[in-house]
Amino acid sequence: MMHTKLQAVVDTMELYQATFPEDACIVVANKGEVVGYQPGQFIDLKIAVGMKLENFRGTVTERALTSKRFLREEKGPEKFGFAYISTAQPIFDGGEIIGVVSAIISNEKMDSMRQLATELSSAVEEMTATNEELTSASMDVSSRLDGLVTSTETMTADIGEINQMVELVKGIASKSQILGLNASIEAARSGEHGRGFAVVAKEIQKMAQNSKESAEKIAAQLNNIRVSIEEVSGTTSQIAAFTEQFATSMHELNDAYGSVNGTAEKLLEISEIK
Repeated sequence: MMHTKLQAVVDTMELYQATFPEDACIVVANKGEVVGYQPGQFIDLKIAVGMKLENFRGTVTERALTSKRFLREEKGPEKFGFAYISTAQPIFDGGEIIGVVSAIISNEKMDSMRQLATELSSAVEEMTATNEELTSASMDVSSRLDGLVTSTETMTADIGEINQMVELVKGIASKSQILGLNASIEAARSGEHGRGFAVVAKEIQKMAQNSKESAEKIAAQLNNIRVSIEEVSGTTSQIAAFTEQFATSMHELNDAYGSVNGTAEKLLEISEIK
């Protein structure tokens, strides 16, 4: 004769089963055998009424009956092909234990969520590592950019000094030409006596012309250098703009990674709720 409390549990197995949010099967047992079984829609452990509890050794059903306390354990898909949660609640009549009611609940969704969260966390770690590499590369570009700016400034300063020297050479050349012209005039006035002086005046004019031509060549070279510097300056500006945009993107990525990582952590917390 089944105990009335156990009978009441058996009679309400279907109602009890409906309270679970996931598919579940229900087992009711006294201290020796199974007295009630309600399979789930998909979960069916093929347990027969009358099956001896010795077949349940090590399960939460047997351990809850032995320990006289509620037990819960979570298992992966290794045994039945799906992740599940087993719970077992001892049934008492006064202070005496008379049986146990157990539920095997599908945990497939939570297990999938946990795996997704783990994969998401792993992906975030990889993305973070990549972001750190990109940030390092950005810093390297920035460092090179600083060196390029310094070189450009140095070149600009050098050109300024060379221009001053060119202007000085041009001034000397102009004065030398005037001096040579005046010397030629005086030599012509002196006639036969100024012939030797005329040679000197001619050399002075020649030297002045050579100096002028050299100064013009230097000026042309300086102009070429100036054009090159302008190109370097333009490239530097482009790199600077890119680096600034890149740094902004890195900050946005970091924020995105933080948000994704937070979502992954929440998923893990939800999947670990006991």
